[in-house]
Amino acid sequence: MTTFTRKLALPGAFSVALLVSCALAGVSTGKEGKSKPAPEVAKGEAVFKQNCELCHYADRIDKKLGPGLKGLFSLKELPSSHKPITEENVRAQIETGSPNAKPMPMPPFKDKLKPAEMDALIAYLKTL
Repeated sequence: MTTFTRKLALPGAFSVALLVSCALAGVSTGKEGKSKPAPEVAKGEAVFKQNCELCHYADRIDKKLGPGLKGLFSLKELPSSHKPITEENVRAQIETGSPNAKPMPMPPFKDKLKPAEMDALIAYLKTL
């Protein structure tokens, strides 16, 4: 092997060694499965399942009784009220409900959810 070939091979060998050591050390490449959700998100998912899942899909955009909520925070506007998607508008929609929604009205949740539950629900909705 010539000196020139050794100089080219050394960086390549170093790169391979680095990749192998990272893999063995468990360094994230971003291709692993989903990690566990933060405690607040997990709590929000429980709030959703208890209070919202009857009428809304979390993993689809089509309508159940109310609109599907997958990707809610990536939309430009709320499905029913057409207000811009902001945390404040989503929170207000949940708190006040939609008394004129069809086929049935969405009840208000202001007095049903504690502030911490509402915060957790919003955190969960942001992950959909």
